[in-house]
Order: sequence, then structure tokens, then C-alpha cells
Amino acid sequence: MRNLLLLPFLLLACRDDDSSGGFTREQYRAGATALFQQQLYQESIDLYRAYLASPTIPPEDVSKVLYQIGVIYQDNLKQPQSALAQYTLVKTLFPDQAFAPDLGKRMVACLEASGRSSEAGQALSSLTKLPGDSSRSEGDGTVLAEVEGRKITAGEVAAAMGGKLPGAPVEQAQAVRQYVGQILLAQSARRRGLAEQSDVKRVLDLMETQILAQAALREEIKVPAPQANDLRYYYEANKARYQHGPDSGSGFEKLEPKVRADWAREKQSAAAMEFVEKLLQASKVRFYGNGP
Repeated sequence: MRNLLLLPFLLLACRDDDSSGGFTREQYRAGATALFQQQLYQESIDLYRAYLASPTIPPEDVSKVLYQIGVIYQDNLKQPQSALAQYTLVKTLFPDQAFAPDLGKRMVACLEASGRSSEAGQALSSLTKLPGDSSRSEGDGTVLAEVEGRKITAGEVAAAMGGKLPGAPVEQAQAVRQYVGQILLAQSARRRGLAEQSDVKRVLDLMETQILAQAALREEIKVPAPQANDLRYYYEANKARYQHGPDSGSGFEKLEPKVRADWAREKQSAAAMEFVEKLLQASKVRFYGNGP
């Protein structure tokens, strides 16, 4: 029954001058793959369509071929509307296919790339949220804006600006507008599937690694307050460091805040190195090359 419903679409998809009949299932698939590898994308689609219309195609291949045609339209020919047409057929006629989650994300990306952002947002809300999507507000509870139901607080905007909002009302309004614009751009990028592209994903992974590493250090490293003469001993041991520039000639009492900061930084660095060394010893790590 499904193949009968699909027949009008398949007949329209095939060219009148098609001369590729008589191939076996394996020949159709191998030929389409070979054309694709030669970057003959439209020709690959044409052969896939001929396969769809041929009597050699088994029922289980129909949805897979439609989906593959959609992928070529989307990724290689950059024709989101044509890709969306194929994905719509797959979703409608074959709703139980295993690639349903990926199909949904691809349909969202096609809608966004076709300028149908509102529909893309609605489609996205029915899927599992994509990586990086968030509806959580942070910091100061004063709500300065709202984006599709998500409240944007003063604390969140301030955090994005380095910790402080402009004091002047006009400048603050501009900062909020700019931040909301960044959110909308990021949402558009996620709907387009850009977060899954290899170059973007590599940068996101690197940033995530760095942020989580810093969070692990903050959680693990607790430097106690200096005891008794710790700061003075540290100052005497590093006295030469403080005898240059604006600090030249200053005594310990005047330099104590700077000495305290240097002492804490050095303790934190030593504790971090020790923590990393423990992790290295407890993990399966192998280094290559001539380095230590």
C-alpha cells in the first residue's frame, strides 16, 4: 500500500529519457555511489530515482533511497527545499524508520535554510533539544527581555559582557538588544545544523574542555589561608621580584596585598599540577614523540 501511495511521486521523479533500466539492485546502488564519489551529485540522484521506479527495488530500500536523495540535495547541492520534499515523504510514508531523530534535525535545518524560521522553531520544539540549547536564566532575577518564552535576566547579560552592565539606560538597552541578537543567531545556527559541522563542533568541544577543566580545578583546589609568617617568608624568598619598577624600595607592609596574591597563585598552580599528575597516574594515557 505504501509503495502504491508513493508511485505518483516516483513517476514524476524519473526522466522520460531514462535509459538505465535493466540494472540489478546492487548495480543501481554501486552506480549511484560511484557517481556521488565523482561529485556528480545530480547524476547520482537521477540514478537513485531510476532505482526507485524500477521493479528491482525491495520495499525496505525505498525509504533509505528517498532519505539519501534528501541528504545529497541538502549537503551537496545546497537545495534545502528539494531536500525537505524528500524528508517529508520519508516522515509521512515511513514514520517508523530508525533514522527518525536525525531526519527531524535535518528537516529543521532545511526549514531554517529556506527562510521558514518560525516553522523551524516549532519543529525544533518537538524534538529533543539540540546541544547547547538552554532555557535557564542566570544571575540577577531582573528580567530585561524574553525570547520565545525564555526570560533574559540582567545577570545573564552582565555575565556575557564580562560581569557588568552599562549604567546608562540607552547603553544598557543596546547591550541587551545585542545579546538577544546573539541568542537568535545561535538558535538559527542550531536549527541549520551548524553545531554538528566538524569545524564548528571541534571549536565547541575545545571550549567545553577548557571550561570543564577550569571548573574541575575550582572544585578540587582549595588553597587554605596563609598561616603565621607564610607571606613574610614568601616575600623574603622572592624579594628580588619586588625590587623593580614601581615596587622598588617598598617594604613588606606596603606590598602585602601583592605578595598575598602571588603566594595564592603559586599555591594554586602547584596544587593544579599535583591534581593533574594524579589524574595522569590513574588514567590510561600514552604520549608519543621525543618529549618528556
